[in-house]
Amino acid sequence: MVAQQKMNQEDRKGLVNESAKTRKAREKLKLQHRIQDEKITSEALDNTTEDIRRWISKHASNRVILRDKNISLFNENQNPAKISRTIESVFQKIKKEISS
Repeated sequence: MVAQQKMNQEDRKGLVNESAKTRKAREKLKLQHRIQDEKITSEALDNTTEDIRRWISKHASNRVILRDKNISLFNENQNPAKISRTIESVFQKIKKEISS
């Protein structure tokens, strides 16, 4: 009865009724979502947090000490990218116009 009312409301909105296959897939996804939500508890989050901390501690010897490295996001164009042919041709045209 409730499902029929929903379908009638969808018909009024100009939507096509969903097929039985689509309805079944929707219900399956809702079930999977509900099960997944039930697995997310504060205890599960605490356990995962502890697992991550243990993993970080276990792999601490592999860490690179960044204080000893000279890292920058922009290297003052010490290694610029190659200029594309299109940009080079535009540059040459502008250069000719300026020199003319």
